[in-house]
Amino acid sequence: LDLVVHWMEDQNYNTLTDGDEETKEDFQGKSTPHFEIQFSFLLRCCVTVALGSLLLGYDLGIISGAIVPIQKHFGLSNFEVEVLTSSITFASIIGSFVAGTVADQLGRKFGLLSAALLFLGGSIGMGLSNSFGELVAWRLFTGIGVGIGLVICPMYCAELSPRRMRGALTSFNEMFINVGIPIAYLANLLLQGLKDDWRWMLLSGTLPAGALFIATLFLPESPRWLLKRNRHEEAQKIVRHLISTDEDPALARRVTTQMMHDMKQDMQEDAVRWVDLFKQNRKVLAIGMAFAAIQQLVGCDAILFYSAITFKEHGVSEKLALVFVLVLGLCKLAFTILASMVVDQKSVGRRKPLLIGGVGCMLGTLVVALVAACPASEATAATIVTGVLVFISSFGFSYGPLCWLILAEMFNGPYRSKAMSLGSTINRSCSFVVTLLFLTLTQAITWTGTFMVFTTFGLVGVIFSYYCIPDLAGAKLGGVNAENTLQQPGSLNHSAPDTDFMDANKE
Repeated sequence: LDLVVHWMEDQNYNTLTDGDEETKEDFQGKSTPHFEIQFSFLLRCCVTVALGSLLLGYDLGIISGAIVPIQKHFGLSNFEVEVLTSSITFASIIGSFVAGTVADQLGRKFGLLSAALLFLGGSIGMGLSNSFGELVAWRLFTGIGVGIGLVICPMYCAELSPRRMRGALTSFNEMFINVGIPIAYLANLLLQGLKDDWRWMLLSGTLPAGALFIATLFLPESPRWLLKRNRHEEAQKIVRHLISTDEDPALARRVTTQMMHDMKQDMQEDAVRWVDLFKQNRKVLAIGMAFAAIQQLVGCDAILFYSAITFKEHGVSEKLALVFVLVLGLCKLAFTILASMVVDQKSVGRRKPLLIGGVGCMLGTLVVALVAACPASEATAATIVTGVLVFISSFGFSYGPLCWLILAEMFNGPYRSKAMSLGSTINRSCSFVVTLLFLTLTQAITWTGTFMVFTTFGLVGVIFSYYCIPDLAGAKLGGVNAENTLQQPGSLNHSAPDTDFMDANKE
């Protein structure tokens, strides 16, 4: 954390120029004064919440290494392997759908505690399973916790973060998925060869779940949720902690008052129903949900889940396959960190990484598709590993972190939790379909055909991002008008006006 704090200070997050959003008139004709951020408090909160996303990454990594010995132990068919692998994704759909209600009614903190306990119990159950049915049942149980954690992490980070840091901190969602993946891959390497190694691999999931539960006990609630519950003094205390203790007391009071006012403006509408979400600006909702679907249709979860099988199928030994899988996780993490470092820069924004990474994803799957048709050889295996590395790195730089950041920015307070819950449900549904059908597709239309399908969705994703996704760097949460998202695509950094889209473009 200290290293991250020093890096953010070097990036001048506490220095605003005249052109920065924070110096413009923000509300009621007043300007938001410049203030020093208390980085240690802010980062500790966001890192704690991001452990909820780490659970998905950990399961992605663990199951990719455990699936081969599990298949041998229970004598599973390819379809049973698909069911086992995708079951946690199916359950995460349920978790994502209920997460919005849990977060609204019981709070962001309670939702995270629930996610930790579900994952903890599920990991123990999976490790002690004695049949295929038991294993699937416990993976379903675990998946509910994963779905809840996936929704609450970006929601909490977006609500707590000052605008100038929102991009970097909301990216923690994807970053910690990618932290969990290589940690799990490393655990696989260390545990491989033990008696019933797959049991120990699955049981190791209790460690990150336990860490999340303990850390969340000391986590403050989201101030926006507290305001919604009329707990103003508690919310004000948390907001005050965002301001450096070295700041002038009078300025700190003014900043606290104005930030509280901004949050109240965000929460000024009464609680909305699901039907209200669909009655308002349908175009923004359609864009957001389509983007959530595209993030999974390009094939990331399937490629990660079955990476060891993919490498083994093309001539890589089981031990070496696990090593390459670890490299995949590290590359994805590195490029996600890189994305979080640049998305808040005005010269970069959201769209440039999204488009560059989208093209990289398409090229990576295209390479695998073309080479998979060649006879097995060391050169073929090396090229396939390279293609997968290009895809995973590009995904980590684009769709991975930016999907949840863009969704968090598109919807304002009363709608955000439900919109992100719906987006996560659609995202997990697409992941479930892709992971359930991956091995079946490789048998039906070959490995080449399967990766050409991913390439096609990659092309669709690039076109969709180019024409439909706005750049909201520095804008208010919910600050997008759908009629302005479809602007002239000549500028890679076109941005939406700082308005409330639900009021600005009612149909």
